[in-house]
Amino acid sequence: MLPPLDRSYPTQLDTCKPPVPPADPRAPDLRPVNADYGPNQFEIGVNGPDPALAVGGSHNQQEQQRDYMLALATRGFASYLTGHTPGTPRYPSDGDVRNILADLNTNPPIGEVGVDVTRAVYQSNIPNATAQEAYQHFVDNPEQVFGAGGMEIRPPAGRLEDGGRYMLETGGPPPTWLPVEIRLDPDANAITINTLDGHVLRGTQTFTFTDDCNGGAVLSQDAIFQGSTQMVGDIQQLASVSGGQHNAWENAHREIYGQFNGDQDYTGIGTSAVSPDLIKGWGEMLKTIAADPGNFVDVLVDSGGELANETIDHWGGWAGDFLDWTGIPGGGVVRDVTDTIGDGVSTVADVGGDLIELGLKAKFW
Repeated sequence: MLPPLDRSYPTQLDTCKPPVPPADPRAPDLRPVNADYGPNQFEIGVNGPDPALAVGGSHNQQEQQRDYMLALATRGFASYLTGHTPGTPRYPSDGDVRNILADLNTNPPIGEVGVDVTRAVYQSNIPNATAQEAYQHFVDNPEQVFGAGGMEIRPPAGRLEDGGRYMLETGGPPPTWLPVEIRLDPDANAITINTLDGHVLRGTQTFTFTDDCNGGAVLSQDAIFQGSTQMVGDIQQLASVSGGQHNAWENAHREIYGQFNGDQDYTGIGTSAVSPDLIKGWGEMLKTIAADPGNFVDVLVDSGGELANETIDHWGGWAGDFLDWTGIPGGGVVRDVTDTIGDGVSTVADVGGDLIELGLKAKFW
């Protein structure tokens, strides 16, 4: 049982009437998630399919997000590798990253919250800071806040801008790019983050800072999200996608708390390739693989099927576009046929992976 929160608000005799935080992790429709309560009284409450996130969108929408995600993943891996290899020019360049971000659309969750979409409320206390001061720290020091959550910002950002687009680069596992768009509401001391095409999650979340009338502030973070493509469903069998998000925001909250409470050097997860948290994450994934190698093989086969599906879809798209360009009829038919073939390959891979997993379990267990 967690100790009661020290969030008592003034009575009617007091002149300060703080606004009620917009979200409460202890609300009746939310269930608690294990987290480090810490000095900032950090808590998480969730509703919906967590940690096994549902995947949102139609078949075509999921395939579109899969294609974006794979394209970003290859660039994200190259960026991570060059960014952690001394003397190596960063690739892709900051200019390339800006161009990529400019072409992406927002991808909000699709479906019912609690069923198809997970809602998570993160909340913590920030003594010795007004809501405006804590909000301004986040806006003016995004590299510190996101860095504590294990995310490097590309291109580098000295401060957040309303409508700004940023690529959040994580070390994984596995290393990847997470494109987002930021919306600022200084009147409400609120920051909203919307995911863009290619993010592993469809989602949106708002950080709201409110005064507690005791010289401090409360940070409430209200998030809704789901997997963007079936590949995310495969990946989370080896490494919890939502668990990684929970851990990232726990550390980001702690960084903001530390700035006003004697721990200005708090780095959290950090962005180093040898970060203890990152190494721990890889270790936990390896343990998962060792405990159930059949499941690992299943994930590999399923992912291979998705990659083959993506490749066939692209071939069909190029062939169909060429026919359209030359005026030869049948471009749409080619695209439809190759899409069907690709889906068939993916389905066969899913079934094959399941059979291999069952066979390995029957043989060794």
